[in-house]
Parts: sequence; structure tokens; C-alpha cells
Amino acid sequence: MGEETTWGSVYVLGRTYGTAGDLELIWTGSGVEFEMNCSELGVVLEAGDSVYMPWISLVLDGYHLAHIPVQEGVNKYMLLRNMDPSVKHTVRIVKDFQASVDDPGCFLKLKKIIYEGEIRKTEPKKYRFEFIGDSITSGEGALAPRDNDEWITPWFTARGNYACVACQQLNAEMRLMSQSGWGVVWDWEHTERNNMTDTYDLTVGALRGEKAEKRGCRKPWDFTRWQPDIVCIRLLTNDCGGVSQTGLQPADRETIISGCVTLIRKIRTGNPTAKIVWILPGSAYHPEFAKEAIERCEAEGISALYSFALPDYTPEDYGARQHPNAAWNVRAGHLLAEYLRSIL
Repeated sequence: MGEETTWGSVYVLGRTYGTAGDLELIWTGSGVEFEMNCSELGVVLEAGDSVYMPWISLVLDGYHLAHIPVQEGVNKYMLLRNMDPSVKHTVRIVKDFQASVDDPGCFLKLKKIIYEGEIRKTEPKKYRFEFIGDSITSGEGALAPRDNDEWITPWFTARGNYACVACQQLNAEMRLMSQSGWGVVWDWEHTERNNMTDTYDLTVGALRGEKAEKRGCRKPWDFTRWQPDIVCIRLLTNDCGGVSQTGLQPADRETIISGCVTLIRKIRTGNPTAKIVWILPGSAYHPEFAKEAIERCEAEGISALYSFALPDYTPEDYGARQHPNAAWNVRAGHLLAEYLRSIL
């Protein structure tokens, strides 16, 4: 059996980090992609799940073949056997659950790929798209029973969300940075430290604490490692939700808009040639905040800024936890792909 532990023969997906035999997968959709002519294929994974159990997806030739819970400790998983080694396949192995900010004991590391035959790196996709968002971008509830209200890791998916659909339509590599309940300046409970703006320019800024510091998660991210063609932002739902109990005050409005401006500036600094698209939230969540932030940034001389409104989802579109189901994500992904194609 052959072994891959240095990642030279695979294409690494997502904003991740690690060394040979220890590739830590943090964000939704992080993982590896490769071509294979093999009779057998497996992986060795190391995981912790003190609260949340990590899940991965196995995608074979674009088909979502398996959604797999990862057990605690170091374990071998044989994924494919009795394959015809004369047939070429494309394999993608990705993490389905988002960064576990509330569970320092939850982690997932790819330690090796084991195979009988040959594996090799796939060719890069035509485009690179990055998505910054919240639970909808994390795929929460998309592939899940309707109206289930449990907050559990199986209800998250890197395959069933609108971003994945849009990338498939345009032959684009997908990179996600998303966190359930988080916004531009605070989360749905108005907790200011839980925001994607402060997280964006760090390696894995969503993770905190002594363990995160030791692992290098809070170091500045090196944007030269991966430059996107388009950065899509789908945020503001939780910012508005965080002030829903007291009502949106004038000071809140300015704080949110200023936060949007700061986020756009960070994205432009890290990605000087990317187009930046703000995917506007539903009508109940003040999409004019993003529009005003774009106008302010354009007045500063920041260019290639766009906004695009996806349709609201209704109770008829619910999967789990009142989040949009797979059908809505497919519709939204196709609409977004049409728009992104028009600006490329």
C-alpha cells in the first residue's frame, strides 16, 4: 500500500495548516482533492469530539458518495475497495462541520492517505471563489429533516450549500470561512467578540484560548498563499438579530455600517485584485447597511465592489433549525452563479 503524508500529490482545499502527516482541517469544506487510479483507498484521521463530533464527506467524480462521522482518536477508514485501477476517478475528502469555537477539544487532522495504485494532484479549477458567512454558508440544516431543531454536527454540509452549487456551475474552487450565529460586528446574542471581521485576516481566528495560540491559529494569515478571483460576503443577518430584542438604535446602525466598511477594507488589502460581492440578506435584515458601506468604500477609492440579492426563504423552504433546505440552496446557487458569471 502507498502512503501520502506530505500532501505533494493532492490539492489542499481550504484555509488550513499543518505539517507532514498532520494536516489540520478547520473550516467547512477544507480537505483534499486528487485523481486516482487505485483498487483501494483509505485515510487515517485523528479527531477529538468532547462536545461536537466532526463529519467528513467523500465525493467521487462529483457524486456525494458518503457522509461519515469521525471517531475520537487516531483511526483508519477504508473508503473504497475492489475498484478498477485502470479507471481514473477524482476524489474529494472534505470536512462538513465548521470551526468548533465553543469546543476546544473538537479537532480534525488528516494524517495520511493510504492507497493501492496511483494518486496525483488535480488540475486547478478555472476560478477561485471565497465565501465569508454565517450558518447558511456553513450549510446548516441544508441536508437535514424538515423542522428538526437539534443543533448537531450531522446537519452541516460542505456539499449542500449555495456556495458549492455556484462553484460547481462555474468550475471554481470553493473556500469557506463561516460561523453559525456570527455577523460583521457581533453575533445573534450581541456578543462582540464573535464576528467574522476580526477573524478574517487570521489563520483560524475563530479558535481561541491557549490551545489555539500554541497551534498557531491566531497568527496573521498569509494571503499570498491563495488569491481568489471573487470574495462573496453573506453577513448581516446575525448583526440585526443581535439587536432585535431592544430595537435597532441609531448607534447600532452606524456601528454595523462601519464594521462592514472595515471588513471590505480587510478583504481588499488581502486580495488586491479580487472582485468583492456582498450577497445581501433578506429584506428583514437591513440590506441597505451593506449598500451604504459599499458606497463609502467606493468614495475611498476601493473598486470592483458589487451587491447581489438572493431571494428570501420561507417556511416552505425549511430544512433543519429553520434554515434553508437543499432545494433552496440549489436555486440560490444557480442564481448566484449566473450573477458571478456576468461580472467575471
